[in-house]
Amino acid sequence: MADKSSFTPDEWKLLLESVMMAGIAVSAAEPSSLWGLLKESFAEGKAASRVRSKPSVSRLCSRLAR
Repeated sequence: MADKSSFTPDEWKLLLESVMMAGIAVSAAEPSSLWGLLKESFAEGKAASRVRSKPSVSRLCSRLAR
């Protein structure tokens, strides 16, 4: 199973940043005012908390969802 030791420091940094960038891309794909942006942000947070709460999730996924 992949964990931090499976990646170079640059790759690990890119992995951690990619989660936030994906959320930003989804929000920017269909701009729908401030309210829509807030709803997307809350949805991203909910999804991350669901990933962290599942015991079967790999350490990599739980780390990325932080």
